[in-house]
Amino acid sequence: MADSHSGDGAEKESTTEQKSETTHASRRTLLKGIGAFAAVGGAGALASEAATAAGDFGEYSSPSGEVRIPAGEYTWNDDDLDIGPGDALIGEGNPGDVVVNLEGGTMDGWIEGRLENIVVRGRNTEARAGLYVVSGCEIDGFHWPEGGDESRDRAMYNPEGGQRAVVRNSSWAWMGNNGAYTDKLPMTFENCVAANSNISNIRVGHRRGTDVSETTYVRNCLIAVTDPVRTDDTNVRNGRGLRLRHPGNFVVENCYFVAMDVDGVGNPIVAHDGAAGSTLTVRNCHFYNDSSGDIIRDKTGGEMDVTVENCTFQGSGSDRIEPAYDGNGIVDGAPAFPLPSDVTGYAVSDEIKGIESGVGPWGDGTTTVESDPVEYDNTLVIHADPDNPLSDTAEPGDLDMDIVVSGEADFGDKAEPGSDTIGTTSDGNTLIEVQDLQPDELDSFRYNGDVLDYAVDDGYGYSVSLNGTTTTFDELVNGEGPAADDTTTTEDSTTTEDSTTTEDSTTTEDSTTTEDSTTTEDSTTTEDSTTDGDRTYDDTLSNRVVVDGDPNGRPTNYTFTVSGEVVRDTETSTRTEDGTDWDRVEDFASDGKVIGVVGSGVDAYYFSGNLTGVSVDGDAELTIERGI
Repeated sequence: MADSHSGDGAEKESTTEQKSETTHASRRTLLKGIGAFAAVGGAGALASEAATAAGDFGEYSSPSGEVRIPAGEYTWNDDDLDIGPGDALIGEGNPGDVVVNLEGGTMDGWIEGRLENIVVRGRNTEARAGLYVVSGCEIDGFHWPEGGDESRDRAMYNPEGGQRAVVRNSSWAWMGNNGAYTDKLPMTFENCVAANSNISNIRVGHRRGTDVSETTYVRNCLIAVTDPVRTDDTNVRNGRGLRLRHPGNFVVENCYFVAMDVDGVGNPIVAHDGAAGSTLTVRNCHFYNDSSGDIIRDKTGGEMDVTVENCTFQGSGSDRIEPAYDGNGIVDGAPAFPLPSDVTGYAVSDEIKGIESGVGPWGDGTTTVESDPVEYDNTLVIHADPDNPLSDTAEPGDLDMDIVVSGEADFGDKAEPGSDTIGTTSDGNTLIEVQDLQPDELDSFRYNGDVLDYAVDDGYGYSVSLNGTTTTFDELVNGEGPAADDTTTTEDSTTTEDSTTTEDSTTTEDSTTTEDSTTTEDSTTTEDSTTDGDRTYDDTLSNRVVVDGDPNGRPTNYTFTVSGEVVRDTETSTRTEDGTDWDRVEDFASDGKVIGVVGSGVDAYYFSGNLTGVSVDGDAELTIERGI
C-alpha cells in the first residue's frame, strides 16, 4: 500500500499554498443515496437505475489488488482513498455508474495505482481537496463537476516528481486553487475537460525529482473559463487556462481553449517566469477568446522556444500570440466546439455549469435540430427569509437546495444560471440545484410535471410559491400543493390548500366534498364585507399596495408582509395580452404575506394594519395607498 500523504510539508513553497486552512463543517442535508430518499418520503429520484449497491465508499477506498466497486451511489465521509502501486479501484457498469456523494471531510486520495470510472458529486466540505497524483499512476474516467469551495482546494495535486502519470477521459471544474495542480511530474492529459477553476485549469511543470528534459502532453482536451471563478482564502480571482509553472517540454495538440470576457479571466495559455528554458509546441488547437488577454502569453521574457502550427481563432477578443514563434500560427477555419461529453465520453461532464448552449462558441447550440419552445405549466418561486441564517451553525448566503421534478424545467428570469443549475438525473427526471441563495433573495423556475423530491440546507428560513400560491415542498411532494395555473375554482367556492368544501359548494373536478368539511373565511360573504371578483374582504381593509410592472415585460419578483389581513384587488389588477408568462401567474396572499410575480401588468392588494416588510427584485414600481 502507499505511504500516507508524504510531501505535504514542502508543498507550501508556492504562493498559492501559503495561508492557513480555515474550515467549517457542512450543514447540507442533501439527498445522498437510496436511504436518504426514504427519509423524506421520495421515490428515489436521484438514485441510479443501474445501481446494484449503495453504501459507504470507505468499504472500497483502500483496495488490495484490483477491486471493482458495483454500480451505485455511495457516500464519502472523510474516507481515506489510498490506491497503492499495482492496486486498482474500478467502477463497474457504464461510464458514470459509480457515484460518490460528498457528505463529510475532505475529498482527497493517494493514487499510485489506477482509478477508473468514479464520479464525485457535491462540493468539498473541508480544506485542501484533491487526488494526490503520484509517480506512475493512471486515472481514467474521474469526474467532479461541482468542484470545491474551501481553502486550498484542487482536483489533483503532484506531491513530488518521478515517473509519468496519465489522466484520461476525465473532467473537473470550479476549484478555488488550481484545477489540476500537476507541476512536478511529467503528465499526459488526454480527452479531458478542465473548466472554471482559479489560478489555472491545468498547471504543469517538472521539478522535485523530475528531469526538466521530460515532456508533458495535453491532447484532445477542452480547457475553458466561461464564468467568474471561485477563489479561496489564499488567492485573488485569476482563471487561466493552461499554465506552464516550471521548466519542461510541453506539447499541446488538438485542444479547444475558451476564454469569455468575465471578471478575473486569465490567458488561455500562459508561461510563468519560472518556466524559463521551456519548449512549447501548440498545434492543431482552436481558440475562442472574448477577452482582451493574449491567447498565448510569455512571462519568461522570451526565455523559451515556441512553435504554433495550424491553429484557429474565433471570438471578439485578442488573437495575439505574445512570444516569437515558429510555424504558421493561426490559419483560417471556424470549427464547432465540442461539448464536454464529446471530449470525455461521459455524460456527467455536461453538468459542468457554464459550458452550455448560448455560451461563447456554443452560442448557436450544438445541434442542428430546431425545436419549438417548451411550454411550462408551473412557475416555482423561492424566497429566502430576510433574517437568514436562523441558526448559529448556518452561514449567511450559503442556502442550497435540490428539487427533483418529473418533467422538463428551465430558469425563471430571477434564477441565476451562473450558480444555479438544471440537470438530468440518471433515471430521466430533472434536478434543479439552487446554490448560495442570499437573505431576502428570490429564485424562480418553470417546469412541467410534479415535484418528486427535495433537500434543503438546515438552519435557514424560506418560502415557496407554486403558480402564485404559497405552499411547502412537503405538500408538493405529497401531491397536496396547488394545481397548475390553468386550474380554477368557481365563484361559489374558494378553498385553501388544507380545506375541503361543503355539500352546497360548487367545485372543480379535482376538489372533494365531504359532510365534515368546512370552507375558509373568504368563501362566505357577511353583511360587513365586500365581494371583489372571486374574493371577499372586510371593509376595514382601507389600504392598498399596487405593483406596476415593467412596460417591457421583464418580470419582477416581489414579496411583502402586513401586520393585518391582505387580499388581492382583482379589479385593479390587470394582465396583459403580450404573452408574458408571468402575467398569467395567480399571485397569492395568505397569513399577511404576499409572494408575487408581475410582468408588464399590474398587481394590487387591499390590506389592513401596517406594511412590515417589502422585497422587490426587478423594475416594477411598488406604491402604497392609504385610506382609500
